[in-house]
Amino acid sequence: MLTESTHYVFHYDENSYAKKNIDHIIQTQEACYEYICSVLNVTPDFKIHYYLCDTPEMVGKYYGDLHGDEEYEPCNGFANIPNEIYAVYNEKVQCIGFHEDAHLISYLINRPTSGFIREGLAMFFDQKWWSISNLEWVQYYLSKDMVLSITEYLRDDIFYEHDCTITYPIAGFFTEYLILTYGIEKYIKMYSYVGKIQDAFQYAYGLESDEIDIRFKKYLQLFKVDPIVMKRIEILLSE
Repeated sequence: MLTESTHYVFHYDENSYAKKNIDHIIQTQEACYEYICSVLNVTPDFKIHYYLCDTPEMVGKYYGDLHGDEEYEPCNGFANIPNEIYAVYNEKVQCIGFHEDAHLISYLINRPTSGFIREGLAMFFDQKWWSISNLEWVQYYLSKDMVLSITEYLRDDIFYEHDCTITYPIAGFFTEYLILTYGIEKYIKMYSYVGKIQDAFQYAYGLESDEIDIRFKKYLQLFKVDPIVMKRIEILLSE
């Protein structure tokens, strides 16, 4: 089955949980879409096709089929350029919201070479990971001495070497820091740079990534750590 809205075409099975909640899904995604477009000042000329799947295995199968990979891994969601999103939607997992939409819409500006930058923007819009703010995740990892330098995270071999529970919230809060500190215009200037990502920082901010990393780490020291939230993170990571 499919249902079309202003900016989306939603695909789902007739007897699915997604069908029962399609009005809520439409309202959520349309609101996310409008906000992303407003922040980034872009207007897509296409509708996003949103494939709502019952299980992570179904999403993983789609990913494998699209990328010619017979040995696929289950996953909750992914964006397929230029205008497709595949996501789990069932009673336990509702993979909707900003993240994948932010990828597709931001790629109208550019698709930076660094996964840290791409995921950072999506996580900036998400604001949270497992219902805990990006900032609080970063505070937790800082307390465990698990945060690398921004220059290191800009390298895909390092970024993808570490678990996304670590790298994604860090990327998201770093993106928030850049936008709040230097403004959205400079951020988009950096994001739109075609070339080495390290050069993009000098191009947009007049600073090397190492210098921005120092300033970012100083900024993080301004926030108090909530021990209750830190304990909650430890529980989540142990489950």
